[in-house]
Amino acid sequence: MSPNLVFNWLNESVIGIEIWQFVGLGVMALIIVVARFAIIFALNQAIRRRTAPERHEFWQFELKRMQRPLLLLLGAVTLAIGFPVLDFDPDVENVVEIFANFASTFAGVLVGFRLVDAAADYRREMAAETDSKLDDQLVPLARTAGKIFVGAIGAVFILQNLDVNITSLIAGLGLGGLAVALAAQDTLKNLLGGATILADKPFQVGDWVILDDIEGTVEQVGFRSTRIRTFADSLITVPNARMTDTAVNNMGQRTWRRYYTTVGIAYHTDPDRIQAFVEGIRATVRSNPNMRHDYYIVELHSFGDSALNIMVYTFIG
Repeated sequence: MSPNLVFNWLNESVIGIEIWQFVGLGVMALIIVVARFAIIFALNQAIRRRTAPERHEFWQFELKRMQRPLLLLLGAVTLAIGFPVLDFDPDVENVVEIFANFASTFAGVLVGFRLVDAAADYRREMAAETDSKLDDQLVPLARTAGKIFVGAIGAVFILQNLDVNITSLIAGLGLGGLAVALAAQDTLKNLLGGATILADKPFQVGDWVILDDIEGTVEQVGFRSTRIRTFADSLITVPNARMTDTAVNNMGQRTWRRYYTTVGIAYHTDPDRIQAFVEGIRATVRSNPNMRHDYYIVELHSFGDSALNIMVYTFIG
């Protein structure tokens, strides 16, 4: 078969599309498949070599979730780069270019969301292995913030594709944002307070705290407010600005917990037996590894209406 014959055959049209253009579309599809296979293979090898064996299943699952968004991204990018080379009608090229730009942005956002989910799931497993419960609360907040950031970047790219002047838009948002900030100072204070709590960790979920007239267990820490479950089983929502501006007595961070009680002994008890009883309680305190040994009080304290009161004042770990 002569080269001229092959050239003429490639330039023949079928439904308005030349055969060489069909070949080009096939090559683009092949490039997408090969690139996807190469990327997945490389990531699988990286998982096997760079991660601990007990984490292989986790990262394999996350990689499986990312395959469809990755395929869409590869398809959109290949279409945006390769389609203009095929010399289609300009109107068709414009439509495909717009579609490819939007598809690549959408796919990029999906890939970003999957990466945020993977990082958040990994940190959640790490947080589950620590004693701090505040880390468990921080992970979903970080996941939400990460997705908002990725979505905002995607929105900027979409606006650029629509030929929107980003600089003018940001300037307009800056003026509007100033007005909103002035009108929503309390909300901003609460958001900053939430960031301060998450950064400094003055308390964690499950701690017993006292804040002015509020006393209870921290149940949830959010960006805007903190929820405290009182000992009456009611739920109080406290703005984070107040949590950072007021002294918080964190009873959950005590090294020792004070224990105080009185033990009644009949008036007719012999003094020697009373002394032996007191010494017995002192010996119990000294021998218990979970009780403070350097400071405790066990002594005859007062005369009650019907008994002698032995005071037991000690600290339990």
